[in-house]
Amino acid sequence: MILAFGFFALYEIVEAPRSGAFEPVVTHGSGRAIALTFDDGPTRGVTDRLLAVLEREHVPATFFVVGRAARREPGLLRRMAADGDEIENHSDTHVHLNMLLPGALNAELDRADATIAAITGRRATYLRPPFGARNAAVLDAARRRGMQVVLWSVAGGGPPIGSFTREEDRRAYAEELAARVDDGAIVLLHDGDRGRGDAEELAFQAEAVPYLISALRSRGDRFVTVSQLLAAR
Repeated sequence: MILAFGFFALYEIVEAPRSGAFEPVVTHGSGRAIALTFDDGPTRGVTDRLLAVLEREHVPATFFVVGRAARREPGLLRRMAADGDEIENHSDTHVHLNMLLPGALNAELDRADATIAAITGRRATYLRPPFGARNAAVLDAARRRGMQVVLWSVAGGGPPIGSFTREEDRRAYAEELAARVDDGAIVLLHDGDRGRGDAEELAFQAEAVPYLISALRSRGDRFVTVSQLLAAR
């Protein structure tokens, strides 16, 4: 048990976004700009409400979509594209890419990318491996496809203790997250749960977005896509 815990702890250190074990990866930009990113969708009933908030607030975002979820909800991808949001690759079935043989790894990336292209007319520029898991093979597969691996600077945590139905709960969660966001941050949130069609306990992250936008704007931050953030570096 101790040995297993040790291996897990080492794995967590190596796979952490800011770990230098497997490079190059992108975790942040610069300046008073923030990139909001959303993983694991699209999810009907969650992503559509989130898009309505982003449209109302004139905030662009970057969605790292799961291929199987995108095939279920092509209309949501078309809506993202129409809004000027970026749609990027989060694999086809949300597996640990660094545990796959080369053929399966290629299939995960290619099928997701083909789905994005078929729906939106453009291919992905960035790859965010599920769980942030990457190794030399994953980085090489991204490079051969002309994609950068993008991770994150700060991530929304688990649901708060107790009810999250009250406005003050959502506001408190957003303010705590905003306090951890620094200049040029890439913020990781979720609008789905591993592309399974139900956001489950992760839906609260999307519900907190209006309050997060307000908290960040109040201190002078502006919102950009990942491409815009990295272009300014």
